Amino acid sequence: MKIKNLQEQDLSLFFHYAQLEKWDIEEIHIRTLLNTNPDDFFIFYESSKLLGFVVALRESEEFGFISSVLVLEEFRNLGYGKMIFSFALEHLEGCQIALDSLLTQESFYEQFGFESYFDVIHYKFITGNITAKSHNYELIDFDKKLSLLGVSEYIRLLLSQHTLEYKAIKSHNTVSSYAFSFAYKDGYKITIDADNINETSTLFFALADKYDKGTNIYIQVTKLSPLLEILVQTLQMSKVSKMTRMYNKILS
Repeated sequence: MKIKNLQEQDLSLFFHYAQLEKWDIEEIHIRTLLNTNPDDFFIFYESSKLLGFVVALRESEEFGFISSVLVLEEFRNLGYGKMIFSFALEHLEGCQIALDSLLTQESFYEQFGFESYFDVIHYKFITGNITAKSHNYELIDFDKKLSLLGVSEYIRLLLSQHTLEYKAIKSHNTVSSYAFSFAYKDGYKITIDADNINETSTLFFALADKYDKGTNIYIQVTKLSPLLEILVQTLQMSKVSKMTRMYNKILS
């Protein structure tokens, strides 16, 4: 088995096979992560034949995230999945490692010492049916000086892309919270970084209301995002998918 770092020119292959698997790929995130973590994307070959892919992100010295474990159909049930996953574990050796598993695949990861801890759920909201309560916040569009202050290199690159819609709440000449949306599935997905439910709701509708009535808006929720849990419950959003967040160990 030959292992190479995945390059930008390999992304079309990656997206092709991900679509065959019916994965809901967030292309804008994948391309940005490849820019910020080029050493964490891998492509595998058996002789000269494409075998599969994996992404093993080292987000810090203590934490990593494994995703996109993909073995091409002709090579399945031959042990290559375990080999690729073992390589990803070795790449992230010493880290607490997280991954999101399909509900039918937990047993595969349990072989490697992973345990399920909570659900990762996608919800859908359809624009035009609910009007947001007005709050007295100063909303701004993307501002290079304010919007990029204090964010990670990954978020800096992500927010600088013109394909995103961005809104932020300005307070004392700084950004107190922000949100952005991007094309996803048959609509758009919104990501929110806010500290209270009123700001969360304000930012959600500031972006959702930019789209035509009847547009599908998606949002990802876990127990790590309690404000989003409140938002989806309040708006009675419909659940569209569920995965399981698994860890190999919990750091004290």
